This record gives sequence, C-alpha cells and structure tokens, in this order.
Amino acid sequence: MDALDKCLQDNRVTFIPINTATFDAQVEHKTYPRFLLLEKDYFVTHVDGDAPVKCNYEARNMVMSNFWLGRIQRVTSDLKQVNGLWVSWRPLVHFFVYEGADSLQSECTALHNTVFEYVNTDDFGALAEIVKRKPHCEQKYFGVNNGQTYTLVNTDNVEQKYEFSRLNLRTLGFKLWKEETTVQSLIDEEAQLAVFRPNPSRRPGFKLHDADGREIVDGEPFMLHIVNYEHDPESDMDDEYDDIPEDERQFYCKEWVKAMSSADQRPCFVNGALHNGTRFHAETIDEIMYIKNENRYLTTHLDPMDDYLYSDVGVPAKDNRIQIHYAEDGNILLSAWGGRTYADYEWMGDEGGMITFGLEELYLGQSDPLKLRIVRL
Repeated sequence: MDALDKCLQDNRVTFIPINTATFDAQVEHKTYPRFLLLEKDYFVTHVDGDAPVKCNYEARNMVMSNFWLGRIQRVTSDLKQVNGLWVSWRPLVHFFVYEGADSLQSECTALHNTVFEYVNTDDFGALAEIVKRKPHCEQKYFGVNNGQTYTLVNTDNVEQKYEFSRLNLRTLGFKLWKEETTVQSLIDEEAQLAVFRPNPSRRPGFKLHDADGREIVDGEPFMLHIVNYEHDPESDMDDEYDDIPEDERQFYCKEWVKAMSSADQRPCFVNGALHNGTRFHAETIDEIMYIKNENRYLTTHLDPMDDYLYSDVGVPAKDNRIQIHYAEDGNILLSAWGGRTYADYEWMGDEGGMITFGLEELYLGQSDPLKLRIVRL
C-alpha cells in the first residue's frame, strides 16, 4: 500500500489484509456486494452480479469514484481498455495538499482523475520534481491546495501559476480533460472573463438601496423580486409538468431559500420558506450589512458541491457571507463573499430549482446572472 499513490477515495474505504491462498470472491460477496481486490500490478473490481474487471492502478480514484453508483458499466464509463486493463483517458493530475488545510472534496467530479499527497513546503520547484518522476501524471502542471486556496502550477516554470477558488473546481475539471489545456491557456481565458466577474472589494459605508436609489434602513421589510426569471419550456424536465399552469409552478432553492410564483403572486420572488418567507430585512453588525428572513441570515457554504443560497440562524462566518453588488440599472446581484461569480438559478421544473454560486461559472459571459429588485412593503 505504501507504494501506491494516495487518492481521495481512500478516505471512504476500509483496507482489509487477505490470504490469497484462501480468498474466495463469491464468499466475500455475501458480506460485501462491491469490493476491490488489490493485486501486485493491477486491481480487480468486483461488483455483485457482474464479471470481475481488471484495472490499472492509475485509474484507482476514478474507478472508486464511480464504484458507489452500482453496475460495472458505470464504473468503467470514464475509462478506456489498453492491453486488457482499464485505464484513464488522461494522465492523472497530481495535487499537493498542505497538512491540516485539506479542502479537496472526494465527491467532486473535477477531482476524480487525480492523486494527491500531503506536504509542508512552499518550494514549488521541489514539488515539480516529484511530478516529473511520475510519468503517469500530467507533466504540464500540478495542483496545490491550501485551505480554500487552489493553484495550478506550470511544472516547467513554477513561477507561472493559475489561482482559482472552490467554485471553479467543477468547471476546471472539464478543462483538465482537454489535452490542449495549459496554465497559460487558463490565464489567457481568465483575462477575457474578468469583465464578467464581481468586484470582490468592499464598498466603504455600504448602504442597501432599492432600484430608485432610496435607502433601505435596518429592519425595513422588503421582497426580492427575481427580475430575469425564466425557464426553458422545451426542457425535458418541464415536459413532465405541461399540465401545470406556468403561474402556479414553484421555483424552489436549496433549503430553505426558494423563489416562487403563484396565481396571486405572478412575479418570482426569493422565499426563505419560513412563515413570512418572502419578507426580508437588513441588519448591520460591525459595519457589515446582512439580509435576514425573520431570524435567519442569507448565507452560503464553502463546499463546492453545496454552494447554494441558504438561510440559517446565527451570524455567518466571513467565508459564508453573501456579498451584494449593484447593477447599472439599480438592481442587485449576489455573490459569495469575495466570490468570483454572481449567483444564478437553475430551473428544475415543478420540483423547483436552486440559487447557486457555482452554476454561473459554467456559463460565464454567455448569459445574465440572477438579478434582484428590492420591492418595499
């Protein structure tokens, strides 16, 4: 085991020593419907009801990431077969993680084709040499994770770096599957997208105003009207609900913030899902203005797989705060505190949808983010 590269999925499994002379896979299946058998030069995936599949160790994290989903066809869906072994389509991306500051998420699809190891050094040159000694890893770049800070480093020129946030993980994963992706190409792309990103700087003496420029004082009730609310009537999810009038559909967002439209309230409003769900007010604490729904604050999570708009009790920690930005027309946009993308919403048919801070990254510059108008009560 010591000779194997570590992978994120190791944190979700138990390693059990076996006696190869007496091991019987059929017997083991009675206790473990799915398991991996680690051999010297390869490992074997055992899924109850399917024939065993041999895989190259380079595909271990990818296989185990899909392993929980069931049938063997799903396990091998992101692999190719070479000389009788299933292997990854692309070289592995090597991530170095600072001990005690690990924020990599094993469930994040962007990290499925990776290996990692813990480090305590800022010497990127030394880290590059480690990667160069691993031909099965991507040689153009490697990743570094230090808490909520992520960096992709050019292996041949460690001074060239591309820094990204937790919200970029999903989008970056798609790019790392492309052979032409380099640190420089990501830097160039980011320069073109910068105009569509929020300004993370705080505005001194920030005050909340409605679209007419009138100040909203602390405690004054208001509603948040989603100005650019729309959905795609051609989407498969909407087809399931064609018999439901559009003005009676509900647009839910992650517990317990939603946006809704009903027969007597045709515009779409953000809703905190409490008794007075659409009724919000501002509260300023230590020169920071928060939006509340009754006693719950609008907040978000650090988890890139759970980057939705929430309402929760207790003043949000800095990394969980919501930042407010003004559009040219006086309406407001939201971002995570210091975030790189505005909030957007994802239509989910009659089952609702989500207000999220990661979705916009996928369509940055291609569509307008969520825009809100403050409506006084």
